[in-house]
Amino acid sequence: MDMGIDMRGEERDLLKERIELALQGSKTSVLDWDFSSNAFYISPSWKEMLGYRDEELKNSTRTWKKRVHKDDLLSVLVLLRKSEREKKSNFEITHRLKHRDGHWVWVLGRAKILYDKNGKKVRMIGTHTNITEEKELQLKYFYQSQMIEQIHDSVTTTDLKGKIVSWNKGSEKTFGYTAEEAVGQSIAMLYREEDRASLASYNAILIENGIHNVDIELVTKSKKLIPISFSLTLLRDENGNPIGVVGINKDNTARKKAEEALLEQKELLHYQAHHDALTELPNRILFTQRMEKCIERSNRSKIGFALFFIDLDKFKDINDSLGHEIGDKVLKIIASRLNAIIRKEDTLARLSGDEFTIIMGDFKEEKDISNLAEKILMILAEPIHIDRELLYVSGSIGISIYPEHAVDAEYLLKYADTAMYNAKGEGRNTYKFYASWMTELAWEHMSMKTSLRQAIDNEEFFIHYQPQIDTFSNTMVGLEALIRWQHPTKGLLSPSSFIALAEETGLIVEIDRWMMKSAMKQISHWYAMGLNPGILALNLSIKQLEGNAFFIEELKDNLETYSFKSEWLELEITERQMMKKTEDVIAKLREINDLGIGISIDDFGTGYSSLSILKRLPINRLKIDRSFIDDILEDKDDVAIVKAIMALGKSLKLDLIAEGVETAEQRDFLIDKGCTHMQGHYFSHPVFAEEIEKKWLGVKH
Repeated sequence: MDMGIDMRGEERDLLKERIELALQGSKTSVLDWDFSSNAFYISPSWKEMLGYRDEELKNSTRTWKKRVHKDDLLSVLVLLRKSEREKKSNFEITHRLKHRDGHWVWVLGRAKILYDKNGKKVRMIGTHTNITEEKELQLKYFYQSQMIEQIHDSVTTTDLKGKIVSWNKGSEKTFGYTAEEAVGQSIAMLYREEDRASLASYNAILIENGIHNVDIELVTKSKKLIPISFSLTLLRDENGNPIGVVGINKDNTARKKAEEALLEQKELLHYQAHHDALTELPNRILFTQRMEKCIERSNRSKIGFALFFIDLDKFKDINDSLGHEIGDKVLKIIASRLNAIIRKEDTLARLSGDEFTIIMGDFKEEKDISNLAEKILMILAEPIHIDRELLYVSGSIGISIYPEHAVDAEYLLKYADTAMYNAKGEGRNTYKFYASWMTELAWEHMSMKTSLRQAIDNEEFFIHYQPQIDTFSNTMVGLEALIRWQHPTKGLLSPSSFIALAEETGLIVEIDRWMMKSAMKQISHWYAMGLNPGILALNLSIKQLEGNAFFIEELKDNLETYSFKSEWLELEITERQMMKKTEDVIAKLREINDLGIGISIDDFGTGYSSLSILKRLPINRLKIDRSFIDDILEDKDDVAIVKAIMALGKSLKLDLIAEGVETAEQRDFLIDKGCTHMQGHYFSHPVFAEEIEKKWLGVKH
């Protein structure tokens, strides 16, 4: 296996992975519309948001249009045309998308529109953020707020057919029916027989005039007639569409008491709409309002403020292992601790889950911000006692500064979030200030994902082969197939540049499938020519075993299609991957081994496998990782590890092969210690099949 990996590259890949997870964790998806070709890219997270797998929906405008609510589609297209006429580069709209199970998902769409030199739009790229929970909460309190603003005494709400939907305390007192008795009944129960005919005209009057006032005698539960002055108004959603009727029934004797009760209810609803139910901290709505006020205040005073984005590290492990009840208790304790270390003028909010924010205003110097960040890390690290459990929690913090990093609330939050994921990428339990290169890496990551999806269709992948040598006979006994990517703009890329991304997106399964077919076809061709290339070593992704139910059937088909003998094939799985879902992996590997195919553990010595697991695995070879070979002549620890691996292989009757051999001295040392099968640059770099034919198989060209 080619392990020529730049450690800085690994760090970049890890950071890219974190940023992508950040986008997924923030319920954000990416869409890219090329107007010149009508190519339309939709990220897998968008499809997952609607209940689909990536391969179930095509990347096309039809996929999007088919799922946009019919009442929203025209608004989106009209706004897009308006933006084009006015040459606006930023586009933002809220609309609904239909989920696979039939319910509607609210999304906030933001995009950048690009124009050519003639002012014609050529591309639009942006994001969809799932705001369903926030929208539903907003709508709920929006409707209730309309009611409260108009209530004086008794209030009822009905749907457009007259069925009672809500019934307040004033209505109970006025008419004698409890809410349980009234809700679901027709409002006609309050009307005398001779007055019920007028009910049918109310909706039409309301739609035309918007309000309808009536003086009438209504019937109570005790059949008593009471004089009522009521005012009817339409209850509308935020788009202005009528959804019901609000009736305000005035009984002058009870007005004052009802107004006091309603004021209390209004304040309670206002509090609930702006605070987190669990921690009683400001929620996202109130946090956003306060940040906007901070921006206004800072513009007047010319003094900036800092935004802290705090995410608890591996909090999911607490919920998964101890339950959400314990998790909720932890969140309440964390909220209390954070609240205790901030100033009264600062704002602590809980955005969602284990995400908290702090707005720190009027700081004198950057050191004040760092001091608060360090205090936060210290109080998070203090042990938490819940019931009989002793828990330890840490956090990662991202910090953005107004106006240094951004001048609007949206980007301040986004940049603090980006910095937080950078902190997680550097090991967690730390804080990071935002820097512009963090965003650049995020966009580069998304660009690479798009390119990777096109690489197979555009035939940009090819295979190099690296010989595996028997040093006693100095003959080739096998070949490891190694994938390379000829990127159209970045040039030749090694696996370290894209394999992690391929695994993250799930494309690794398709890439592995292509590589297996191509390499098996080549090896079979050599055998058919009367040549002896030895065993083909192929890297096997754990995703092939986990998510591909047809992998073994595909393997059998390839053996038959290419007349490929099973003893010619050896599949390599890394030690780290082997430790994931161990029982499932062992079962699948046994099925593969039963076909006569060899199994090798790659990068052996770098993972955490135990002897109890090793002896249960149907493996025939251990591959000593190159990290132990690099300094084997100078590093005593590497020598000890290599000796231990050899001893383990011998005791388990397993073959050994060392990778990454680059010098004659390394070769001789390994031979002296009893390892005779090797691969590495000393013998041959990974090369094209033609080079293998000329140098190792004796084919003349």
